[in-house]
Amino acid sequence: MRARTHGSSRLLVLVRLRALALATVAPGLAALAACGSAQGGGAAAGAPAVSGGAAARASAGTAAPAAPAAPAPPCGAATGEALTRTVGMVATRIYGNELASGEVSSDRRQVEGFTPLLEAVAAGDRAATRAAVTTIVYSHTHIVRLRVTRAGAVLADVGGPYILAPVSGSLRRRGRTVGRYEFSVQDDSGYVKLVTRFIGTPLVVRSGSHTLPVEGALYPAPANLPAHGQLSFRGGDYEVFTLKASAFPSGALEISLLVRVPSALAREPCSELHANELGDVARRVSRRFALAPSNLGLYIDATAPLTSGLIFIRTAGAHPRELAASAHPIPPSLPARGTVTYRGRAYRVFSFTAPSSVGTLRISQLVRE
Repeated sequence: MRARTHGSSRLLVLVRLRALALATVAPGLAALAACGSAQGGGAAAGAPAVSGGAAARASAGTAAPAAPAAPAPPCGAATGEALTRTVGMVATRIYGNELASGEVSSDRRQVEGFTPLLEAVAAGDRAATRAAVTTIVYSHTHIVRLRVTRAGAVLADVGGPYILAPVSGSLRRRGRTVGRYEFSVQDDSGYVKLVTRFIGTPLVVRSGSHTLPVEGALYPAPANLPAHGQLSFRGGDYEVFTLKASAFPSGALEISLLVRVPSALAREPCSELHANELGDVARRVSRRFALAPSNLGLYIDATAPLTSGLIFIRTAGAHPRELAASAHPIPPSLPARGTVTYRGRAYRVFSFTAPSSVGTLRISQLVRE
């Protein structure tokens, strides 16, 4: 079982509040990671914006309907594998953002540059180290737990009991290493909330043979849960995808997603199924925003790392106006669904409408065929 660290009641209340906040933001994603509002920044009102986090940028070319081709064959027997691979890719990217993102890098710099912490660790002063660590955890960073050691001995460990995705590094003072740190920007329940809200898939968190009672996850786990493959559970048939994760401060976790595969999907081409699933992720992320021209760039930065799609946002209606984009030039028109060629490459289009402060928007995502 995972080790449990019990802090003061005040600290546990803080961790709970952060977990609740994570229900509406996505730490590690450029738009949603600020442990607060997704209302500011991004594209200027009425002006197209190029996202800094978009998977690809274009500097020339345009989009045109793809050349007529023979219809793609139905996904058929490969449907379960294709859908599960897409869902698993997004879940893996959500976890990856907890380990490496601009916000994680910013938190790392704060820890490594906090003079009171460095001085306390260099002196081996436990009380001063704990005070410095507590200051960092409570200083509106994304950090939910921080552990500091010196010569292998723990000087301070402040944070919640069920944490994943630890990030580690060295503490240096005046040119020499005085200690080490581990921190995390995410707890188990926060990650579960992100996956269920952005993907809509139930999941199980396990440590060895033990299922963890994480809020929002399935507990107890289905009997005979495989790492991958088919599973019958509560009258439904699922495909299972399992990703490896790390517990804090050490130890292995397995996160298994149970993906429902409706039989009707077998009639769709695998590429269409893939694009539709990623399009649904983009739509789910949009619901976490009160969309406005000022934060469309943030929405793009939050979505593109998960889907690797090109995103174009315009007003809906007979005379659409471009508001934001992840690539230039902006196509003069895009189908609601279908395929297009953009800069010489074939993409499948998924679009949806979303409310905003300036009326209904049409958000189009292009995914490579």
